[in-house]
Amino acid sequence: MKLMNYFRGGTQSFRSYFTILILALPTLITAAIPPDELEVIDAELHQPIAVHLINGRTIAGHSIDVSGNYIQVATSEGAGEIIHTFNVNEVRDFTIPGESYKTLAVEWIDAGESDNAMELLQLLYLQRVKIIPLLPAAESHFFIYYVDLILQSDNPARAIAVTGILKPQISHPAALRLLEDAVLDSYNSLKLYDQVRPLTQAWLATRNPYGDSALGYYTHSADLLRSEDFSGALDTALQPIVFSMPNPPNKLAHCYAAAISSAMGLRDPDYALILYTEMLERSLTWPQTDPTFDAPFKQFNEHLKKINYTNKNPADL
Repeated sequence: MKLMNYFRGGTQSFRSYFTILILALPTLITAAIPPDELEVIDAELHQPIAVHLINGRTIAGHSIDVSGNYIQVATSEGAGEIIHTFNVNEVRDFTIPGESYKTLAVEWIDAGESDNAMELLQLLYLQRVKIIPLLPAAESHFFIYYVDLILQSDNPARAIAVTGILKPQISHPAALRLLEDAVLDSYNSLKLYDQVRPLTQAWLATRNPYGDSALGYYTHSADLLRSEDFSGALDTALQPIVFSMPNPPNKLAHCYAAAISSAMGLRDPDYALILYTEMLERSLTWPQTDPTFDAPFKQFNEHLKKINYTNKNPADL
């Protein structure tokens, strides 16, 4: 299930988080919105944010930083600026310019204009990112759209960075599960397997093999496969395969790939072929994005050639 479809309906170490942010820095999206329109949007989003204090005072800041329990608001004063510092508990709420652009972003998504929506959502996110923990939870829920588009754009580093900021504000269990899936899938795509293992164990502890996602079973079986624990990998991969409903859960094809690869590792090509035939009957295709399966994929294709197997996946051979 896509994160945006839901919307319509462990602590990371500093080293890991810093690495992810660095990886995300060079991946800013290319311009999609026409330059004239983008200039208007950018100008409005760079207008000062009004910080309304509990005592009735309002400060319009062109730069806002939050550190621990304190918020710093920079206001223009002639050629310079004045920095106001308050405890976050003194802040009542904010007035943020460009609120109507959130509606425009959703309209672009609905119209299939994903590139425009992605660029606009990034601008909105960067405008608010420093104060997201102080905003109503609805703000974080809105940016689920942004996470979904990031995942579609195949940028796991940015997905981890964004979800790490949004997750503390998300309270709905289904949304939390989807964000956790996004983080686990992203770490796995980046091949940061030391981070993948504890996230996988946490995932498996709270999920079941007949849910709408087989992600944790895939990442765990792939990890066992890499360590040549073929029996353990096969047992893990088979759980969602055996219990899945007619509508395949997310990452079930990866579980089939892990199971077939494990069977080949156990030198049981006949069972691998049974699994492969069943995989095709369920209209699933062999995943091409995980190098864990590359060597077993090659070995299995050689077996298919040897026995002149004809019911092949278009990706095979």
